Amino acid sequence: LWYSTPGTPAVTYSSSFENGTFSLTLSQKSKSETPMHIPVSFGLLDKATGKEVVPTTVLDLKEETQTFSFEGLEGDVVPSILREFSAPVKLKPASGLVDEESLAFLAARDTDGYNRWESGQKLYSTLIFQTLEGQAAAETLEYV
Repeated sequence: LWYSTPGTPAVTYSSSFENGTFSLTLSQKSKSETPMHIPVSFGLLDKATGKEVVPTTVLDLKEETQTFSFEGLEGDVVPSILREFSAPVKLKPASGLVDEESLAFLAARDTDGYNRWESGQKLYSTLIFQTLEGQAAAETLEYV
C-alpha cells in the first residue's frame, strides 16, 4: 500500500493531560482509499525534569483516527512523536499552531536524536517564516 499510493501521508496529532492520564489522538490522511498502517514510535518526557517517563513504544495507527492513552503519570509531559523517523509522513499539530515551547524543550532534552534534531529544525524554520512575513519573532528568538 505504501508504494502504490501516490504522495506522502499526513498525520495530525492533538493531546491532553488530565488527572495523570496523557491522551494522544492521531489522524491520518493520504490518497489511499483505506487507512494505511503507520507505525508511530512515541515516548513521553517529564516536563519538569526532562526524564523519559514512557520509553519509546510503537503505536500502530491503522484507522483514520485513533486515541492512545497513558495512565499513571505523576506530572505534565511532552510527547516525542515519530521517534527515529519511524514512518515517512508529514507530522502536523491538529490545531495548525506551532508549539514553540515544546519544540524548544524537545530540541534541548529529547532522548531521541532524530526528534531532537527535527525539533530544532522546526523551531528555526518557524523563526525564518516569521521574519519573512514581518511577524514579531521575539518570543521565538528566546527559544533559539
